[in-house]
Amino acid sequence: MPDVTHGSAAEQRAADSVSARFTRLMNASTSRWGVLTDPPLVALASGVFLLAFLAALGRDAGPSVARPLGALVLAPITVALAVSVALRGARRAVVAWLARQPFPVENLNAVLNGLGEALEVTFAGAVPETAELNAELDKVHPDAFVTGGVEDARTLDIRIGVVDSKRNPAATNHQRYARVRELVERVLVPLAERYPIQSVRVK
Repeated sequence: MPDVTHGSAAEQRAADSVSARFTRLMNASTSRWGVLTDPPLVALASGVFLLAFLAALGRDAGPSVARPLGALVLAPITVALAVSVALRGARRAVVAWLARQPFPVENLNAVLNGLGEALEVTFAGAVPETAELNAELDKVHPDAFVTGGVEDARTLDIRIGVVDSKRNPAATNHQRYARVRELVERVLVPLAERYPIQSVRVK
């Protein structure tokens, strides 16, 4: 059953802005431990222990060796299931975070699904100087900076600055989610006090 929020309009708006049900990938993206639920990594870890177990049997290893190795074959699967259960409340936490922001953060679904390269920030009035904003973004990460925008439309594009990893994309997904949260909390929320922000959208 989808989460239902009963609080303010901001909470309802936040709930409506993300998927009614989170997939395993979306839940995993919200936590550094989510990588432990990644099917390819779980299969790889189990496979390594299985090979070790079979090798032990082939060499007539005693029960004291074979049994622990046999148990380790199931360990990655057990850990993945435990982490998956622990992350079942991820949607509720994401909705609560979105509702706390003083402006809408739209299309967060993209980040939770491992996508999104930039934040499109739309200001209600005046737009800050690029140099000023870049100085604040650099405090979060050097790879996050203003890449462009349309001044007449009062928008600026900010590069999130997380490069996808071919070896471990699951870890990259969480890094992107964490970076977006950090950019919003440490840069955009304080900035909005001087330059009111109408919305932030992942693109």
